[in-house]
Parts: sequence; C-alpha cells; structure tokens
Amino acid sequence: MELIFHKSEKYIDEDIFYYISDQRDKHSMIKPKKENLISMTVDSEKLLPPCKNEITNVFYPFKKNSIDKIYIGLSFPLFSNNWAAAYLRYLLKVIKRQNGSIILPVYPEEQANEKGMWSRSFLENIFTSRTGWTGKNNVWAENDGVMSMRIGKNFPKKPDSTLNFYLDEIGNQFYRNQLNGGNKESKETIKNIWLTSKYSSIVEKVIQDKFQKDNIVYTDICDDSSLAFEVSVSDYISVKKTIICTDDDSLYDDLLNYFSYRSKNDFTLLSKSKLQTLDKYQPNVVSIINNKNNDEYLEAITKLLPKTNIIFYGTFSENLEKFSASYDISIYSTIVATKLETGKTINHYSDIIEEEINLEKDNSLAKMYLLTPK
Repeated sequence: MELIFHKSEKYIDEDIFYYISDQRDKHSMIKPKKENLISMTVDSEKLLPPCKNEITNVFYPFKKNSIDKIYIGLSFPLFSNNWAAAYLRYLLKVIKRQNGSIILPVYPEEQANEKGMWSRSFLENIFTSRTGWTGKNNVWAENDGVMSMRIGKNFPKKPDSTLNFYLDEIGNQFYRNQLNGGNKESKETIKNIWLTSKYSSIVEKVIQDKFQKDNIVYTDICDDSSLAFEVSVSDYISVKKTIICTDDDSLYDDLLNYFSYRSKNDFTLLSKSKLQTLDKYQPNVVSIINNKNNDEYLEAITKLLPKTNIIFYGTFSENLEKFSASYDISIYSTIVATKLETGKTINHYSDIIEEEINLEKDNSLAKMYLLTPK
C-alpha cells in the first residue's frame, strides 16, 4: 500500500505531480504510479483506514509495520521542529521494516531556514543512524528536492513533543470510541494537534528571530495548554520558565505529568482570573493565540506588561494605529514559519502555496503579529 499525505483535497493533484514528474526522479528510484497512490488529508472528517474511494484523515491509527510507502505532499504542513521530528519517527514505525520508506520534499539550506521547513542537513542531524559508512542509515538522499527515510541501523530517539502524548491518546480514544460507536472526541483532538503543530513552529521562529538561543521566560494565554508545552520543550530555542495562563487544569495536569520525567523545564499554572499577577514573572514573550477573545487579552497585556514582546493571532483592522504608537508590528506567515515583508517574495515548491503566502500579508484574514515595544 502506498499513501500520499496532503493538507486538503485542494492540493492533491499538485502534490502527486511533484513525485510522478521526471523533473524530480529521472531514474524512477522513488517515483510512484499515480493509480497506486491513496490520498489522505489533514482536514478530512473521516477517521477511517486508507481507501481509494474516499479521502480519510492522516491521523487514523495505523498498525505498525503495515505500509509500503508514505509520500509527504508539498502541501502537508510539516515544519522542521520537534513536533515534526516526532511525527516522522512515528511514521517510521508505520512503514514496513523491510523495504518500507517515507518520501518527503526537502529545501536548500537557506530556504529551509527561512521557512522553517526541512533540508537535507536538518534531517541528517536528527535521524542519522550510523557511524561513517557502517550500517544502514535512516535518511537517504534521492534526487533534487527529495529525500527518503527508512528504518536504519539504530531507531531514532524520541524527541520531546506533545505529539507523542497525543499519539498515545488518539490510539486509546479511537479504540474506546469504536466500542462506543463514535469518534467525535478524536476528531476534535486531531484538530487541536494540527493547530499546535502550526502555531508552535511560528512562535519558535519568532523567538529565534528575537532571542536566538538566549534563555527566556515565556507565557502563553490560552484555552488549550498544548502550544505552551510544545514551545517550551523545543530543541531550537531556550525557555527557562513557562507560565501557562489557562482555566483548563485537566489538560495542563496531563501534559505536566507526561513531561515530568522527560523535561527539566519549569512550568507554572496561572488561572486567567489571576492574570494581573503575571507582571511578577516579567516574561520576555507573551503569546495570545488560542482564545475565543484574543483581543481582550491583548488589551490587558499591553497595559500590564508594556515592555514585553507579544505574539498575537487575530486582526488589527481597527486598532493598528493605536498599537503602532507603542509597538513595532511585524507579520508572520501562518502557512510557513517566516516573517512577511513588503516587496519580498517567499518561494515554495508548490505554486498554489507560494501564491497564498505572497498574498497573505494583504488579505483580510486573521494573522500572526509580533508586537515589539519601541
């Protein structure tokens, strides 16, 4: 069985063409036959096994050692961070141990760093499993813009990520739901997982741009604490303390217990009703992303912590001038993890996605803003 993963049905044809065209695989080393591919998407509502007759969700809990090949489509939102490394490691368990493979697009170093995407060196640094030329490697260079992963000499270690916690939960919940006749809870969990993947990569990129590897105090005001934990355990930034302002004590406790013997990070829970006490922690960065009323929290934080950097998801249609007086305001893409600048074109292997990125700054949709105090 050969699968190909997409962001949504909109991108299926372009994703498949990338792999079947002679441009990427002149010697047919990894080129699939179109009729053999089964498409699955991130946003499908059907948490069912792969099927030729319908598009199902990529987070269906596959059996281990069961799939011949998995192709990662250009549109599939797989950033180069702990979350994605955990996902690729999971897929290595899904493919067949003998001759199974994951095929994915990679970018030149500079472009990969710019967009938070995978390059050859990023993959090799995490997944190389041999010394010198001894043994079988997990990562294979195939052709320009394409690499493959197989089970090598040593299985890669598990990176710190909330995804590992959720992979266990999805499997358990799925089988519980099978007994109960539904999978609504699993679908909601999957939506939150993908939001964590996307938002964490952007927050990490903002922090990298502002602080590089300096130790920081990070705060997230949220309805779901997954993002805060994901950012805090990242290998690409240095968070010495995390304050999570949420009223969802249950999820916070679950994730805190999960990371209690995996991470030495310092986590603190603060209820939203006690937000006024946040100033005593003096965070370097506050993110306001996953709330029903982001605007209200933005107003509160600008008054409470006027010297703190703020990452805000929403619109500034009416308040741009007001905040511009006190802050330098930048926009980051919600499609790839990069800063959007007037007159600068962001390239992507996908023509559809490239157009979406370069129109993103001027559209009327919610955006990811960085507010830097003047």
